[in-house]
Amino acid sequence: MTEPAVVALRDKTFWQDPYPTLDGARARHRTAVSESGEPVILAIDDLETISAHPAMVPLGLDALDRLGITEGPFRAWRALSLNAQPPEGHRRLRSLVGRAFTPMQVQRVRPLVSEFTETLLDDLTGAGEMEVQDDFAREVPLFSICVFLGIPEQDRHEIASFHFGTEEGFGWPMTPERRRRADEGITGLYDYSRRLVERRRVEPRDDLVSALVTVEEQGERLSEDELHAMVVNIIGGAIGSTRSAISNAAYLFATHPDQAELLRAGAGPDLDRRAVEEVLRYAPPFRSTRRKAAEPCTVAGLDVAAGDTVYLSRQAANRDPERFDRPHDFDIARGDSNHAAFGHGPHFCLGPALARANLQIAIGALVRRCHDLELVGTPTRIPFDPTENFDALRIRFRAEPRS
Repeated sequence: MTEPAVVALRDKTFWQDPYPTLDGARARHRTAVSESGEPVILAIDDLETISAHPAMVPLGLDALDRLGITEGPFRAWRALSLNAQPPEGHRRLRSLVGRAFTPMQVQRVRPLVSEFTETLLDDLTGAGEMEVQDDFAREVPLFSICVFLGIPEQDRHEIASFHFGTEEGFGWPMTPERRRRADEGITGLYDYSRRLVERRRVEPRDDLVSALVTVEEQGERLSEDELHAMVVNIIGGAIGSTRSAISNAAYLFATHPDQAELLRAGAGPDLDRRAVEEVLRYAPPFRSTRRKAAEPCTVAGLDVAAGDTVYLSRQAANRDPERFDRPHDFDIARGDSNHAAFGHGPHFCLGPALARANLQIAIGALVRRCHDLELVGTPTRIPFDPTENFDALRIRFRAEPRS
């Protein structure tokens, strides 16, 4: 086997369609390397092995160090967030929060999200055209997480204005303006969280914040700082990647009209579920992550020194021909959930059940209400950020009323 290929992660053209480059690298070697020599993981088995290895941990604050964020409110929040905790602290927080993330909470939200989505499409479809990301894809998970947490409807857009600033805190290249918006966004979310938690202490309801306030395991509870950081963590994790997945779905069904017709012709929730899993596999919304060696180790064929990082390409993993037959075919009948879109191991996504419920509702409704989907212009993918977004994503369609 030849030497690993170099994958130009800092070349913005790579991000428009990375798959030919990743396939070429896979043909040469088990892994690739970035311009800086960082290993790039291509195989899904290797991604899962590294993600589950106890010595391979998330970057935590190191990710902000790379961006030059060494102080300020955004960094202070990140220090308390779930993925910045050492293994024992992470297990403790995840165990506590998992007790509040119940299937009943998701089922409580689902019919409300369904009605919101249909009403939103009532308003949007009259024009026969929409900007998917802003008009539809962000609104569904924003509504959902507000209901889930117990945030009043009238506060939804206040939360949105804070959240969309914090998303920029992980973007590269970091600029003073992006950093300012991230700090202001995190400050606003913290202030709101404090007010909401105080209300729920006095007036608990059937929502996640009320459950987090009281959750306990073996005498352990969330501290005040942990509680506020977790609320902010959940808001951020619930909106951005789901917005990306809905947008990816709109793009894919506009460019694969046969699959849109198949989904419309299908009956029952099973095909909606399969369609969502294929969207997540084919175009993972959180397209990459990294792991750092807490100590020297050998993993997935790599000898990794303490402090070294590896780049985990979910895009490459989800098109791995060793696991997925015809990996570059978008086929909603496939319905294979054995993909890496939600990660793997102890840092697996905290809320996949809520994300899947939102996606099944939003994608199914969008495709069934919007026929003859077509793109308006040529969307450009924003490079470098871990979450996939377009500069704009307009679609034109023939509207159908709700059934």
